[in-house]
Amino acid sequence: MGTITLQNAQRLTTLISGATKGMHLYPAGHPAIMQPLQEIYAGCQGILSTSPEIHMGIIDGILFVEEHLFVTPSPAMTELADRFLEKEISGLTICRGVSREDLSIFISLLAQKGTCGAEIARKLEERQIASIRLKVAEEEANGALETYGQALDVIRDVIKDIEMGRIPSGGKVIGVVKKLVTLTMQDPTTLLGLSMIKDYDNYTFNHSVNVGVLAMSLTASLGFDQAGIEEAGVAGFLHDVGKTQVDKQILNKPGKLSAAEFDEMKKHPETGAKIISEMEGVSPQIAQAVLGHHIRYNRLGYPEWARKLPFDTLSEIIAVADCYDAITTLRVYQNPLNPKAALDQMRTLAGSYLDSNMVQRFVEMMGKYPVGTLVRLDNNEIALVVRPNPANHEAPIIKVVINAGGEMVAEPPMLRLVNDAGNRYASIVTVVDPLLKNIDVGRYL
Repeated sequence: MGTITLQNAQRLTTLISGATKGMHLYPAGHPAIMQPLQEIYAGCQGILSTSPEIHMGIIDGILFVEEHLFVTPSPAMTELADRFLEKEISGLTICRGVSREDLSIFISLLAQKGTCGAEIARKLEERQIASIRLKVAEEEANGALETYGQALDVIRDVIKDIEMGRIPSGGKVIGVVKKLVTLTMQDPTTLLGLSMIKDYDNYTFNHSVNVGVLAMSLTASLGFDQAGIEEAGVAGFLHDVGKTQVDKQILNKPGKLSAAEFDEMKKHPETGAKIISEMEGVSPQIAQAVLGHHIRYNRLGYPEWARKLPFDTLSEIIAVADCYDAITTLRVYQNPLNPKAALDQMRTLAGSYLDSNMVQRFVEMMGKYPVGTLVRLDNNEIALVVRPNPANHEAPIIKVVINAGGEMVAEPPMLRLVNDAGNRYASIVTVVDPLLKNIDVGRYL
């Protein structure tokens, strides 16, 4: 990121907000518009003299400029954040070489009512303005979704290789993890919606990728560096490869496993660690984490012979991610828990099956109403939580999927239950079972 002082960041956002608001109040060329535009241009030139780009945008409903996150914004900053959210603009980049005219055109487009971020980006492109780039929520989601699909394909290939008796290369796994890590490091919660993609018929593939996604998000929220986040992603993707050597009748048995069947199932961490240790480019730490992901925090898990071995934080991270995805997924032997109920159950496992501190950090990352939770609002609408809100866990970012009249909403808008000015759209009354409403939450995330 570029170098910009807090004062300059505050000044720039305030000026952009004021100029945008002024477009509604004054005719073009009025001093009330031209003066802030000139100051915006001068401010940008000052920053861009030492940095090639200026980055600003929205993370979890909060405005940021470079490394500065405005959790308690001024009214002007709140207005700008609301405008970005309304237009589904998640990021704005101003590049070296931007002209006063470029800025004027962008701000006039930003001020237009009914113009979405994608349309603003298209109009900037039509006018050949390359010095101002937008990242819109739809593009961000589509990019993440495309990479998620690539990850599924990679895991399919890995499992196919193992089933054919070949040791797969770690190169493709590491490559797709690096793509996801780029998104995760920008915002650890970016990928949480992807982890709610469930496919009953392809559970093994989806579960592997989801555990990797959750592990990367948790590792990033813990402050790990890029290498640490990548290790968590690879370990999550590969944590169950040992199950390729378990009889599929055991894997898919709808009832309780017999003692003999469970003994076979318990071999998968050791088998997986052995396979991973032979994969080119995959570190020994990842094999060790896979070996220990069922060892439990109290060391009463399996494999029994490995209980006294030293296991680091990575195995605890994988155990937490594995648990959450498993209990929120429909299986032949269980109905899924909703995300909020899943966190409640994980709290009961803290200190025995799972590391208490890791569970607590995971719960904090997910928020009171995790991404993928379907809720009823006090205005009788049904909404889906699509982003957490670290500033107010009672008021996550939502999409209304069923209106107050009980009708499905064709294109659900993204809304904040409470904006930074304290204005409330609605309050959450209770959690709703998506199966009862016949709603596929993954479709909206």
